[in-house]
Amino acid sequence: MLDVKPPAEGLPLYRQVQAGIQEMIRAQPDAKPISFSDASLAKRFGVSRITVRRAVDELVGEGVLYRIQGRGTFVRRNKLREKLTLTSLRDAWAQSGVEFSFKASAFEPQIRAPQEAAERLGIAAGEPVAYVRRLRFQKETLLAIDDRYIRADCCTHLTKQDIETSSLVDYLRNREGIIIDRGELEIEARLADREEAGLLGIKRGQPVLVRRVTFLTRANDAIHTGTSIYRADRTSFRLSLST
Repeated sequence: MLDVKPPAEGLPLYRQVQAGIQEMIRAQPDAKPISFSDASLAKRFGVSRITVRRAVDELVGEGVLYRIQGRGTFVRRNKLREKLTLTSLRDAWAQSGVEFSFKASAFEPQIRAPQEAAERLGIAAGEPVAYVRRLRFQKETLLAIDDRYIRADCCTHLTKQDIETSSLVDYLRNREGIIIDRGELEIEARLADREEAGLLGIKRGQPVLVRRVTFLTRANDAIHTGTSIYRADRTSFRLSLST
């Protein structure tokens, strides 16, 4: 049992439970993942399970907690909040204060383009593309797996060092003289397969977020495309909308 301050008086019961849960989280900021059940919280705070459920449901909606059916309720820790822009990914992470690193786990300067990548790049399947798999870490935790396909004639100078020290958008601009004008983006949630689960350190079938992106020039030429697979319990996306 954690030693925490009693919840604030004068608040509705479910708000008092929320205050108590937040204090529990603050009491162990760097501890192993905290989990609990509705029954244990009801006993701890001396309230009904209905009150606990309302308190927990709101904290789940706010992204503070998450539920796994049959296992309990868990605290979200060190959640990566990524802003989706055409600027350098590395700059965005640096501005967020995230301690991060990139690792190129695969780099093939020229392979035959698979069907889906070819369609997104507007080329025939089998035409030459470069393939990159990049792993993104927050401290020691792998948060994202990036698979990228770049038109081979647009990345003639690409090296493993480029992949680990700069974004591909920056590389294309600075080394190839190619300016990316816009991107097309899709995001979906699905369940992790065996390979993804093994890399991300989660169980097969747990949720992941999949981001598919294609970058184009002002002339509407697709230059590179691919997917990023994120741990859903460690990631959120921020988009800016305007009219």
